[in-house]
Amino acid sequence: MNFKILLAIFKKDLRSLYPIVLLTVLLIAGDVFLTRLELLSVWASFRQPLLFLSCAVLIFAVFQLDSAVSLVDDWLCRPAPKNALLTAKLLLIFAAIYLPGVIATFIADLILGFPLKESILDAGLLQDPYVLLILPVMFLAAVVTRTVVQGIGVLIAILVCIFVIPTPLTHAPGPLDVGIGEALINAGMEWLGTAPAKLASIVLAAFGFWLVYSRRSIWAARVTLVLTAAVTLLFVLLPMWVLPWRSVFALQAATLRHANVVDVGITEPIALRTTRLCFPASRVSELASNSAFTAALQSSELRLWSDESFRDSGSDAVAFITNIEPRRLPLNWRVKLNYVEADYYANSARQYSLRPAVYITDNGGGTTLSHAWVLPAQAVHKLETQNTSLRLNYSLTLLKPRSYKLPTDGKRHAMPDLGFCSALLSAAGDHIEIDCFSAADHPAQISAELNGIPASRVFSAAEFSPAWTHWAYSQRVKLALGSPRLAPHETITLTVWEVAGYLKKSLGLPGILGAGFDTCPLPSAANPHFQKSVWRDVAPHETYSVTVDEGVQLEVLDFGGTGAPIVLLPGLGATAHSYDDIAPLLAERHRVLAITRRGAGYSSKPDFGFDTSRLAQDVLEVMDDMRLHKVVLVGSSIAGDELTWLGGRHPNRIAGLVYLDAAYDHSISHSPAADRLRELNRSLPPEPPIPPALLRDYGTLSTLMEARGHMRYPEGELIALLQVNNPYLAGVPTIDSRTQQAITAAIRPPNYGALKVPALAIYAFADPNRPLPLWYDANDKQLLMHLAEIDRTADTEKHRNIELFKQRVAHGEVLEIANAAHYVIQSNQQEVLAAIERFVKGLDIE
Repeated sequence: MNFKILLAIFKKDLRSLYPIVLLTVLLIAGDVFLTRLELLSVWASFRQPLLFLSCAVLIFAVFQLDSAVSLVDDWLCRPAPKNALLTAKLLLIFAAIYLPGVIATFIADLILGFPLKESILDAGLLQDPYVLLILPVMFLAAVVTRTVVQGIGVLIAILVCIFVIPTPLTHAPGPLDVGIGEALINAGMEWLGTAPAKLASIVLAAFGFWLVYSRRSIWAARVTLVLTAAVTLLFVLLPMWVLPWRSVFALQAATLRHANVVDVGITEPIALRTTRLCFPASRVSELASNSAFTAALQSSELRLWSDESFRDSGSDAVAFITNIEPRRLPLNWRVKLNYVEADYYANSARQYSLRPAVYITDNGGGTTLSHAWVLPAQAVHKLETQNTSLRLNYSLTLLKPRSYKLPTDGKRHAMPDLGFCSALLSAAGDHIEIDCFSAADHPAQISAELNGIPASRVFSAAEFSPAWTHWAYSQRVKLALGSPRLAPHETITLTVWEVAGYLKKSLGLPGILGAGFDTCPLPSAANPHFQKSVWRDVAPHETYSVTVDEGVQLEVLDFGGTGAPIVLLPGLGATAHSYDDIAPLLAERHRVLAITRRGAGYSSKPDFGFDTSRLAQDVLEVMDDMRLHKVVLVGSSIAGDELTWLGGRHPNRIAGLVYLDAAYDHSISHSPAADRLRELNRSLPPEPPIPPALLRDYGTLSTLMEARGHMRYPEGELIALLQVNNPYLAGVPTIDSRTQQAITAAIRPPNYGALKVPALAIYAFADPNRPLPLWYDANDKQLLMHLAEIDRTADTEKHRNIELFKQRVAHGEVLEIANAAHYVIQSNQQEVLAAIERFVKGLDIE
């Protein structure tokens, strides 16, 4: 190549086009500073069309200064070497479009305090994932047109065709249209369309250049331009609208590196289960007036189809909600939903395939896969006369975690095998801003959470493309982690999720809505709901709402009585109503109150104040409000931590402590033994959902619970915890997992040595000969081995905690109750009642 000629062409073009070049350079560099330094917020609304137009004008002007058409017409009169000519023009475009962004990004990153390595990588790698999709078409359009105006017109025509041609394919899908469509993007598989499209665009554009500059065939190049746009569009649409999903998912699974594939022994046990026997359902014609069904939708963070889809479905169409959860995953792993389809069968033949209103429902940190569906009227009428079954087919990605602790000091921190990240509390203090940069090797997904509170997780968009598709690109992920006051946040947990495998899992369900018509009848005008419940809290108490903090009220139950005052604290997630049975018996000799702590039941659910000291302070606030100077504190399960804190710091207010299977070191919830217990418990068969008929009244549900080996919970507790009076959410716990995790995350080892008051610790030991739950297989040897290991581990931990209590509590007493349940006030009520009475008699209390 003759570099003198190349340089001469470069100088000639630069001198001829310097106003356009200068304007483009300033726009690109200015865009970097305005966006990275957040100097002008309104700029975000205009940047993309202005940058696109300026780059297009520059590219057209550079190539059309020595028009390819004139090169064909006057080839012998223009002896400039083709290689030098093309190289000079590409260099000018490179210098005017790419270099200003590189330099500006590097300077902006340094101003922001980014490390030098990150600044270099961020500046050099491409940031727009679609740039290689657009530039080849733009380059080819420049060499086959004569003027800038003509070139812009061709681009506009191509854009119009791109939006018009796919219209028959990309219209808003209805319930019976099961193509994945644009949901492919949220499934993390967009690359299946864009990567081949980029490759085809580059190859065809290069072929068009060859036609122009080597074969001097302008018309053939123009045909190639049309072909390039069409093929690019086809490749983008192919996996979304044209190819069957099974083929798309098989292609995605084939890209997984063999080294990352987990053993089949890990993936095979993974299963799906429905959390409800009958799905919440409503006739479409009644949706506007069915506030209970709307509440069920909102609780699952779902939306339904558009009104147009409803009209097309018919007034007798049925809308329903499915809630499915994955089971037996490896500890701390998760699955990412890619696609779901509902198939209806009658007499073993598939009759209908449905798509839900929303595909992706698992990015909010929850564990259930919830979807809203609409079964059209004609399908309802056809299926209700046949022996029908339903199968939900899920395509899932199995993800394994790699976690980091990220300080929230706003500084950039190097994360091995990830890149650089920073976290900083926002100026308003209502969220933590996370910014992560990765070079060519991007993680499949990133999440951020408050330490010890997985339910607070926020996720980045999933990206399951193989490494070769993004070698030239950087990735910048920004997340906003809400409710920072839930827990101390000097550091947060950042998790990188790596693909471990791809799974296809199905769940078969009998009947049109998850069970037979006798169990789960279709909603109709005569029978609009699955159940009509009659529940009443008949316990003898007065209910008060006591303000303990700004905007925080606690539910307090006053069971009356006279004598030494006793305050009852429930276990984790439970409410004051858990004492509805034993409290009236205590009230025969004592003044008795029970408190529902913040974050549970009918008490307020703020996003702050869940450390042990604040929860204990809430108890003192209630005592002050109820004019109780000194009390006996009785606490179940995790309430033991509040008892220990109050007994050690406020002996003048506490006469004695009674731990109801509560004197444990709950701070070791993430010890190897605790992790092993969680792993073992996850392997156990899940309890079957409760049939709706048994949720209709307290007696039938209690009979079922006792038959399943559970304790008989007070009626008020079941109302507060299981929403039994809600026709669509009956049986669904009201527990806010974020607040409960915040409580456990804040727990520290118990300081028994600081206790200055008498304490009685009651420990419950399970019956070693208790029968297996009805849904367990007595012939499953592995299951029996796991149950035996659970009992051994739990027994060892219990004895360790008993010894700890005996050694460190100066005025402590231990009572071990055999054949008891953790909910010992129900399983062994008379023994507990007698122990409390005996203990209180020995106290010095006014």
